[in-house]
Amino acid sequence: MPQAACAGDFTNFGITASPATYNSDTVDSFEIGAKNSFQNRLRIASSIYYIKWHNIQQTVIPPVCQISFIANLGQAVAKGADVQAEVAVTDSLTMELSAGYTDARYTKDSKFTPLETTPIVAKGDAIVGQSSELSGHPGAPVTVSLGLEYKFRAFDHDAFVRTDYQYEGRSKWPSAAQDGNPTTCTGNTLQFDCANFTLNATNFVTVRGGATFGVWSIAAFIDNLTDTHVVTNYNFSIDPGTGDSRLMRNFTFRPRTYGITLTWRQ
Repeated sequence: MPQAACAGDFTNFGITASPATYNSDTVDSFEIGAKNSFQNRLRIASSIYYIKWHNIQQTVIPPVCQISFIANLGQAVAKGADVQAEVAVTDSLTMELSAGYTDARYTKDSKFTPLETTPIVAKGDAIVGQSSELSGHPGAPVTVSLGLEYKFRAFDHDAFVRTDYQYEGRSKWPSAAQDGNPTTCTGNTLQFDCANFTLNATNFVTVRGGATFGVWSIAAFIDNLTDTHVVTNYNFSIDPGTGDSRLMRNFTFRPRTYGITLTWRQ
């Protein structure tokens, strides 16, 4: 990591440079689940889990130089549940549902040295957050995916229509880079950057329909049916340290997209 760009961050962290290496982490995982089928029309797979994570390989994001590195920091607990279901509503209409809930947070403050008064990561911080060039995912605690497909005969050919919906909820807990007061720009961690913000929930819909003609199949699709442009991730350029604004890059879904696919199978 460039010393010139990150020297101030290293001083705040109480280290002289980013760690050259990092060690293995360990996990104690406990899970219970079940798979059930009811008259072959309803299939459900569900589970609940509890995970203790030690010596975590954590991505550290210095608030000034914004050049991330990995270090072993602290311990955390992840707990949650998920369910997947396949339902034959009729002989022609099927539904697929998956949903999950995850609470994954640090269970103690993490510091590079005992002399630090403000931790790198604070107890209660979310393990996964945004504003990381390595991530690209908001770490949503709630995720839902729903698919509906209807099969039928059209002009003596097999045909179908399908729609899929995906939902990611708003993060409930701040990451270490968000843990603080953005109004006063005071942080509870040394990674805090008052420019960070929590991503909103996202909704994404696709539709598709087509038919089979012998060895050929043709299908039309629309991705991002609602043409949503909500921010899905962001990051910043290096802080110049002069009080000037940094470049902020936002990421979002591709605009509503239409298309046709043609497939040949033999």
